[in-house]
Amino acid sequence: MNRIRQMTELMHATRKEVSMRRKLVAYWASMIFVLLAAMLVLASLFGVFSIRESNLRHALDAHHTSTVASVKKQTSVLAAHAIALSQESSNALDHQLLTHPTSKLNDDPEGIACAERALFSVLRTALETSPCSGAFVIIDATVNTQIDNAENSRAGVYIRFANLSVSEVVGQDIVLFRGTPQIARENSLELHNRWRLEFDSSLMPGYETMLRGSTGRVSESCRWTSRSQLPGTWEGVVMVVAPVCSSNGTVRGVCGLELNDLLFSLSHPAQDSEYSSVMTAVAPVSNGVADLSKGMTGELKSTYLSDAEKLYVREGSGFNVYEASNGTFVGLHTPLGLQTTDGEDVCAITLVPQEYYSAMAFADRMKIIVASSLLFVVALMLSRYLSRRFVRPISDAVDALKADGSIGDGLTGFSEIDALVSVLDSKAASIKPSLLPPDVASLLDEFSARFATLTATERKIVKLYADNLETSEVAERLFISIHTARKHNANIYRKLNVGSREELVLYLELFRRCKKLDALFGEGGVSQNPEA
Repeated sequence: MNRIRQMTELMHATRKEVSMRRKLVAYWASMIFVLLAAMLVLASLFGVFSIRESNLRHALDAHHTSTVASVKKQTSVLAAHAIALSQESSNALDHQLLTHPTSKLNDDPEGIACAERALFSVLRTALETSPCSGAFVIIDATVNTQIDNAENSRAGVYIRFANLSVSEVVGQDIVLFRGTPQIARENSLELHNRWRLEFDSSLMPGYETMLRGSTGRVSESCRWTSRSQLPGTWEGVVMVVAPVCSSNGTVRGVCGLELNDLLFSLSHPAQDSEYSSVMTAVAPVSNGVADLSKGMTGELKSTYLSDAEKLYVREGSGFNVYEASNGTFVGLHTPLGLQTTDGEDVCAITLVPQEYYSAMAFADRMKIIVASSLLFVVALMLSRYLSRRFVRPISDAVDALKADGSIGDGLTGFSEIDALVSVLDSKAASIKPSLLPPDVASLLDEFSARFATLTATERKIVKLYADNLETSEVAERLFISIHTARKHNANIYRKLNVGSREELVLYLELFRRCKKLDALFGEGGVSQNPEA
């Protein structure tokens, strides 16, 4: 401990003075540090810094890029197969009807049955080779023009998969949804539980558009329909439709491929991520509203999102917010550039439930706030410490100057202040006693002469009074009774010609101010009284 104390004293003795400018720089730097820490805390409270938001943006970008590529591939392949189906169906009808119009088949059940048999093989090939759930061809003719609603009853063939599977297409069970039952018997097919002989064209989306508005160019006329309910069922489907034309360009009917909810859901399963499930949807987006009832949704898992929802889009800088009736999602959407029968802009949409992201973002924000608060406390304590280190040497020096007019050998630590004090001390030392006012000098001399008459004990008592001790403290310090101390006080007052202790203290303070206090108790103050 002694060695440590000696080393500490040595370090204090050899320390270098630091200019006030440098300490001020350190002080203000610490204050700026506190300000920056406070700004960091406020920014964290208001969510300016969000690591989780940046991570979500990158994750959504990656998932959305993959989703858009997958959906575009699926729609492109279906459109190409629909065009091929149109060409094959046109050739089959040309072979059956030669140059005759389809109206020749009206009221001709046998002719229609032959045409449907020719189309069945084309449809079966298309169904088994395309990523679809059903295929159909509608002929602009009917078996009976005399029945009610005959203008909307149209012949044709519609076949669908019974038990849909994404992994295995060839060999799946096929059912006949529309068409003559002879096709089912001849090909060992079952009839759909909602089978009908002919189509109701008013319920087939895109039929009138294709039949009346087609230019005869299949590649230009191919269109996507909005999501609709399959007639007689609860299934939702979208279709890619194309015209069936004769060799001279006359439109004889409409063909198409079906994509139902189940197949789209199986094709686009929900992807697990750190933000819960990432879901896919394809729907028209117009005027800030994404209408899922007109599109398709991928696997929804256990979310509260419905395939009949309307999502209200609020676009952001990194990702968008999609508000549904029962919750909110975050995500992205990109137009697919599909040609649709109603001219709406269809988009691929990637969605993540906002509640999972918000919970994780809140946890991250709390971590940042706690860290920022700790930084703020540390910065504040550092600022307080530096300010005390800056002010304390000056205040100590001022107190020392007030006490005895000098700071002795101690330094304030500021080169400018130490230089000033050194100059003041040198000037004070050069002041000679003879320069004191005559009345003050004579007053001090007379008091010194009377002080010399005091005994050694009485001088000790006066010295203790000079140290600001009370009478009781003097008695305790000299191991005498309070009565004896008061008796000594009476003798001191009489010899020094003072009326009270307060007057004695005023004399001693005058000696201190004139820097003669040490001389009073030194050799010049040695008692001439032989009393011990």
